[in-house]
Formats: sequence, structure tokens, C-alpha cells
Amino acid sequence: MLSCNAADLMYRIVPLKAWRAFLIRVHFERCPSCRAQLIGEAEARSLFVQEADVRTAGGLWPRVARSLAESANRTAAGSRALAGGRAWRWAAAAVVVTVLAGYWAFRDFRPAGVPSVAAAPASFALEYVRVGGQPADAFIYQPQGSDMVIVWAGKAN
Repeated sequence: MLSCNAADLMYRIVPLKAWRAFLIRVHFERCPSCRAQLIGEAEARSLFVQEADVRTAGGLWPRVARSLAESANRTAAGSRALAGGRAWRWAAAAVVVTVLAGYWAFRDFRPAGVPSVAAAPASFALEYVRVGGQPADAFIYQPQGSDMVIVWAGKAN
């Protein structure tokens, strides 16, 4: 049997209706101290409004019925407008999901016969570099794992 504090903690942590109903049903059926704290039938009846206590003024019901009909008409018109807005949102969400799924599925796709990287020359040679008509120092740099070659030329010292 769960203690009252443990049942209260589990009730507060998990906000699912079915779980809370289960906890209340199981705990109150078995815990005598919690059952003793429940109010009696007579006290519960006093909390509800009795039919004899309600006094209605003449003509109240027609005004209530008219108000309910007007609010129902406004709600129906508003829900139609909202439904159109929701449809566009769902359509936009579907497009975004489709684009993302397509990108994810085909991001590594290469058609047959098309190389994934442009063909790099087999070798690279630099025979002579001149800057301003004078011989120059040349520095060649190729980043690791890349086909790019960077040549930097500067006047000789």
C-alpha cells in the first residue's frame, strides 16, 4: 500500500488523467486515514445548489437561449475561419517535412557516370616564377585531403 505522501507525489509528477484516476481509486480504497478525511454525503449535498434555491426572473430563459444561439453562430463562423487557417498550416508543415525527408534521403545520391569530385591532375609542377620581371620565391600549399593547390609567389630577398 502506498503512503499518502508517496501517492500525492506520484499524483503531482505524472499529469495523465488515467494515471491520476488509478492512483486516487487505489489509494482511497485502501487508506483508512484518507477515507476518514472525506466529507460525508450530507455535507457534500450542502455544497451543491438545490433546485428550490434557484429563483429565476420571468423571461430569463428566452434571453439565455438567444445568447446561446448567437454565441453558437459566432463560434461556427469562427471555427470555419480557423479551420481554413489550420489547413494552410498543415499544408505548410507537410511541405517542410517532405523537403526535409527528401534532402535526408537523397543527400548522398550521385547519378551513375557523374564523378563526386572533379578529376584532379595527377601531378603538379612549377618550373619558374617571376614577379615584376625578377625571379621570385614560390610557396606551394595543398590542404590535406583536398584537390586544391595554392601557389604563393613573392619577391626574392
